[in-house]
Amino acid sequence: MKRTSFEKDSNGEYAELFLNVRDFIKICIGNDAKEKYSENITTLYSKEGGFCYIKVKENYIHIGWFRGRYLNDKFKLLFGKGKSIRGQKVYQLDKVTRDSIKYYVNETLMFLLEHNELIKIRK
Repeated sequence: MKRTSFEKDSNGEYAELFLNVRDFIKICIGNDAKEKYSENITTLYSKEGGFCYIKVKENYIHIGWFRGRYLNDKFKLLFGKGKSIRGQKVYQLDKVTRDSIKYYVNETLMFLLEHNELIKIRK
């Protein structure tokens, strides 16, 4: 049986940082935060939709914001040129990082609420 990314990341060299980032994102999402584990990533989502995935990289925690392309990046921390996902590198969970994560979670939630409302209107 293959191990999930969560099993690998939560038991590796950067386990403490990984778990702290994961827990902080879940707190920011709120009470209905859920997780999905696959072989490659740990996904965080709510009933509104997907927020991000997290994964340990070489020497940092990678957060892949699913709607990153559509977020106002006031912290200028997002990178990537994919269709919609933008990444964030986390080396430590300091105040700036916590503030940016909280901001990106809130921006994602606003995007999801607006998107879901448009879908309802179109039906």
